[in-house]
Amino acid sequence: MQSTSRRRMVIYLRISDDREGRQNGVVRQEGQCRKLADGNGDEVVAIFKDNDMGAWAGKRRPDYARMVAYLKAGHADGAYALAPTRFYRRLYDPRIREDALEFLQLVDELNLTVETVKQGRYDLSTADGRRDAKRAALDAEYEADLIGERVRDAKQDNLRAGTYRGGPRPFAFESDGVTVRSLECPACGATGDFTMDRECRGCGGQAVNVKGSEAWWVERAMDHIIAGGSKRSMCAELRVHGIQAPARRYRQPDGTRSAPRSRDFDNQSLTRTLLRARNAGLIEAAGEVVGRAVWPGVTTETKWRECKTVLEDVQSASSSWAAPTRWLGTGLYVCGVCGAPCAASSGAYRCTYKSCVSRAGLAVDKYVVAVILERLIRPDARLLYCPPETTPGDERRDKLGLAKALRGKLSENQADYDADLKTHQQFLESNSRLRERLATVEAEIKARAGVSPLETAPIGSAEFAETWKGYDLERKRAILDTVATVTILPAKRGRPKGYKTGSGVPFFDEATVRIEPKYPEPDEPPSAGS
Repeated sequence: MQSTSRRRMVIYLRISDDREGRQNGVVRQEGQCRKLADGNGDEVVAIFKDNDMGAWAGKRRPDYARMVAYLKAGHADGAYALAPTRFYRRLYDPRIREDALEFLQLVDELNLTVETVKQGRYDLSTADGRRDAKRAALDAEYEADLIGERVRDAKQDNLRAGTYRGGPRPFAFESDGVTVRSLECPACGATGDFTMDRECRGCGGQAVNVKGSEAWWVERAMDHIIAGGSKRSMCAELRVHGIQAPARRYRQPDGTRSAPRSRDFDNQSLTRTLLRARNAGLIEAAGEVVGRAVWPGVTTETKWRECKTVLEDVQSASSSWAAPTRWLGTGLYVCGVCGAPCAASSGAYRCTYKSCVSRAGLAVDKYVVAVILERLIRPDARLLYCPPETTPGDERRDKLGLAKALRGKLSENQADYDADLKTHQQFLESNSRLRERLATVEAEIKARAGVSPLETAPIGSAEFAETWKGYDLERKRAILDTVATVTILPAKRGRPKGYKTGSGVPFFDEATVRIEPKYPEPDEPPSAGS
């Protein structure tokens, strides 16, 4: 197929990872391959490029497939690349071995020239040449596996030491993954040099999150969720203030990545951000907290666990009411006949089981809100719904301290095993006991993490009636669920005496809605109705 005239050659370029989107790798490869082609007196007739696409990851390489088709059609006499591994790697992987063997067979059948910048020309028309090509791929495969092992070992060392393991910049932290964005000491005004416990090294004061910083917004979002607010309303607030997630390069349909860009928070990304243990100065692996991190937390472990409890409860219940509700009582009001939850449909609350009851939605909600507000503005409301904590704060701090100590012992146990101070059996037994104790302590912390959505509300004064109007629907529902159980009862037939049909005044019988307080009144048993 070849002649004494200039050979028609293609160049294949590939870089496995281009997270910054600069394509420096493929640009550099192209320059080296063109220089080699010019030195050989060859003509470059086509360039095929797979940017940010590994040959060994088993992913489809669009331009590689186009190159093979181009060569099959006889449009070129051979191919240049930086190294043989640009074409193929991991011959033991069936998905990649098939591509590699197809390429080698094509080169043999059409007598194509394959030349690389790093390892020169391969004569694939001979057994020795094909052996050398396969051996080069196996050597590259070994090198990749060795690098992978070293990276995994390094990450395990970082995990045990509680140090940052790399990756995209976490929200509320600088790109080093350790420096909080941003802390400030209110005592001396310092903006850096804090301990893991957020203590200023200069004056010993306790650091606070700078208002408006990413750390401040994380804590603001946690307070919002703990108080019963919705993720949707929190995302809307973040959008209004121009707060976005850190810039990422997103995967495109063709397998490449876009230029770095920030996105607004949505329910999913906000949940992921708030659930991260790093916010509390903890380090996790495979979804499990494994120890104390070397960086200060954005918030306290107590608040993080409270927020985590709320978010996980919401996620577990989302399958029951997957669609966003627009009514106060959907899923909260109960049918007075069969006990099934009621849901709003066509402007009315109906039993979701057998449609045992049906009531005008707006009228029911208006009545329920009036009763709830009347109770929550009374002077004794805070004492009733937010009593002083029965578990002393010292006991809670003791539990957090015990959990921290147990995680430290887990790290020490691992270090003793690594130093051959313990047998494998001793390590396993000690690890099992420590993890069992830690799980018990964390369960106790989680059980005490629940916070009433009324905790930060101005209940006990007339101000609450106005504050209520500004709450989003999810927080109103959380307050209703905390305060009372609402049951919709069957209505009597007909209209009451004196009611004029066609008067334009809607009829609503308050006796068909039973509101039972979940907190008994101090000096009387629970009462029903209004």
